[in-house]
Amino acid sequence: MGLLDFLTGSPEQHERVSTLDSGQRKILKNLKKSVMGQGAGGAFGDAADYYRDLLDDNGQTAQSMFAPEMRNYNEQIIPDLAEQFAGMGSGGLSSSGFRNAAVNAGTDLSERLGAIRAGLRQQGAAGLSGLGQQSLGNYTQDVVTQQGTQGMLAPALGAFGAAVGGPIGGQIGAMGGNFLSQSLKGKTSPYGNMASNASQVGGRF
Repeated sequence: MGLLDFLTGSPEQHERVSTLDSGQRKILKNLKKSVMGQGAGGAFGDAADYYRDLLDDNGQTAQSMFAPEMRNYNEQIIPDLAEQFAGMGSGGLSSSGFRNAAVNAGTDLSERLGAIRAGLRQQGAAGLSGLGQQSLGNYTQDVVTQQGTQGMLAPALGAFGAAVGGPIGGQIGAMGGNFLSQSLKGKTSPYGNMASNASQVGGRF
């Protein structure tokens, strides 16, 4: 311990350290990579790519869910309507009634596909948002690497202040000790760099 630390004390030293082990850090790296773009691989990468697919109207998941609705429309609904109006005699399939029924069936199909699309988008957005929140988590903690020490000047100034002015004087003395501890560590004062002056004084002993 140098003379400066002996007189003014030394501050407590802290350091930010990771709370994850090496394996967990690799997983976190993959998570962040998966959020940034496609093709990250790994569990998080595959999950993120799936959520992106849900957001795409032409994605594989959307198309697979649209297919049954489209097949039912083309193979069941329209043929059934055509059969119904064809039984009305000549002109049934060219009538306004058939056209209106076909338009209504198409509108119903469009609404069902829109509901499916909205649900997929909601799931995809929620999934990617969840991964993003995990990647932005704080996985570090503050630890004390070295305990601080109290210098000789701090209690002396506190005792002097208490003797002069009671409790208020004691607080002033403590404040003076803190000021010296900070100033002598390198901060400047109206009288120059006190740390430099203190080092020069210490060199004379």
